[in-house]
Amino acid sequence: MMFSDFWQFLVPLLALACGFAAGLAWRTRRQRQLKGWPRDFKLNARPLFSTDERLLFRELKAALPQHVVLAKLNMLRFCQSANEHQARWWFERLHALNVTFAICTPNGAVISVIDLDTPQRNASERGQRLKEAVLEACRIRYIRCQAGHWPRPALLAQWALGGPLAASSSLAASQAASKAAAASPLVAARAELAQKLHQRRAERASRFQDSGFASDSFFALDSRFDESAANSGPAPFVDALAPGAAVGADTGTGTNGAR
Repeated sequence: MMFSDFWQFLVPLLALACGFAAGLAWRTRRQRQLKGWPRDFKLNARPLFSTDERLLFRELKAALPQHVVLAKLNMLRFCQSANEHQARWWFERLHALNVTFAICTPNGAVISVIDLDTPQRNASERGQRLKEAVLEACRIRYIRCQAGHWPRPALLAQWALGGPLAASSSLAASQAASKAAAASPLVAARAELAQKLHQRRAERASRFQDSGFASDSFFALDSRFDESAANSGPAPFVDALAPGAAVGADTGTGTNGAR
């Protein structure tokens, strides 16, 4: 009888002690994981662009004056789940995917996306396939380009946009360049130097890879789009590699060579 009473008191005490020890161990481990506020922020600012990215960004800005060029953009900023029950599922798969450049209308609708392939950029094959499939589903033009292998300025808008959008952008870019050249001799000298540089690049062989894209490039509206954005979608695309397009696919005249 006394032996059974002893165990009736001992078992709850042992359970309580084990629970207390487990809680203490968990709290200690948690405190170690949570680091306090650092005393010294030993950080340095780093450039957003590499050399090739900076050069392509400048040329895109000059060739597309009526569009907005965004850099290093996460795909969650312009792609979303059409089913709210699958939002978490898509978030887990898209939050790690980024694009080098996104070309948008002034209202923020993404028209096309450009990825610049560099030796430092290591994208898994599975992630690349997922990115292409998502952009195709969202009807956003997607282009992959090797570093230094993009078209010269005269063909850059056609390469990046395609169709009527490229024609209007090229006209606006030429008008802006003419005004800048008339206003400043220094700007004219820089433009002439840049033109000579691109002519030398055009003499070299080059390649670029253009993925498939849908026949138009509007993006599904959500609460972030205002009425003006909904009524100002971009025009349908025309495949730049189709017969009669401005860029010659077989001769390679639409791209530049490597540096």
